[in-house]
Amino acid sequence: MIFREWRKRELPVLAVFLLPAFLFGCSSESLEKIVSVEVRAETTPVPHDEDAADDPAIWVNEASPNDSLILGTDKQGGLQISDLYGNQVDYLDIGRLNNVDLRANPYTNSNTIVVASQRDPARVVVFLLEHEQATVNFEVAREVELPEPYGICATVLDGKYFAVLNDKKGTFHQYEITPSFELKLVRDWATETQPEGCVVDDDAKKIYLGEEEVGIWWLSSVPHVPPELKSVARVGEHSLSADIEGLTLYHGESKTYLIASSQGNNSYAVFDATDHSYKGSFRVRASRRFDGTSDTDGIAASTLAVRGMEEGFMVLQDGENTKPKANQNFKVISWSDVRMKLDLD
Repeated sequence: MIFREWRKRELPVLAVFLLPAFLFGCSSESLEKIVSVEVRAETTPVPHDEDAADDPAIWVNEASPNDSLILGTDKQGGLQISDLYGNQVDYLDIGRLNNVDLRANPYTNSNTIVVASQRDPARVVVFLLEHEQATVNFEVAREVELPEPYGICATVLDGKYFAVLNDKKGTFHQYEITPSFELKLVRDWATETQPEGCVVDDDAKKIYLGEEEVGIWWLSSVPHVPPELKSVARVGEHSLSADIEGLTLYHGESKTYLIASSQGNNSYAVFDATDHSYKGSFRVRASRRFDGTSDTDGIAASTLAVRGMEEGFMVLQDGENTKPKANQNFKVISWSDVRMKLDLD
């Protein structure tokens, strides 16, 4: 079974559940809609209870797509690694990791560099995901000056690997990570209040960041460009309700979409990444076997095609795992469900 539902050897087509969209709320600009999509699958609950699961990342195994992995932080203990069947295949007991991101190593073709923020002690933790073995191994942890690292995102630019780290007070540090995994601070900036989620559009060279009670911003990811924050959307418009938590990008054939977790109303807002126009919002409802999502933190998206989700999928942290009652985990939805409900390109 995939994500505790799909069979290991043969991935059956999963039914697509389509419900009519419904309208939600009325703003001064337009009548904005929040549609619903159904959970397709879920991952094994993280080992720790209470508020533990936080942020996912997806690694696509180019050589063997069915052996791709989902990485999820357990902020009470470490990094959970799951296969595409939702089964935990490894758990790295490294400490309180908050957010995680990854990019292929620009210095060698044999692995992917995974970076995670560690709150106590204050560090950036580097893992190497070995492509041939499809395994994740701890490499090094580097201390940072930020008092309580929170969100982190990665990018590769001009053949160099960069990580963007923030803390709860709003300070952002952009580091170049060298081939020997040293951290070189190349730029810094700040938001007025607490941020967390961030994601980088590598092709557009844009960093998106969420200021939890304010909204979504973007700026250039190029280190020598002054860090000028520009607004994408603010809390109170486009069905965004504080806190703004996870951010991710879906790179489709014709469009790239920015998706934001609107924690205050248990929804997810979708924007065109080219002009930042709002395309609608969705909620994730329960299926016959799995509960929906609520109080979501981190999210991740991939175009990796699997049977029943040929246009890719999203992984979303679930703040309360209730069906059955268990520790927090990550839920999975089909991108085609989102696309069809919101009439996206």
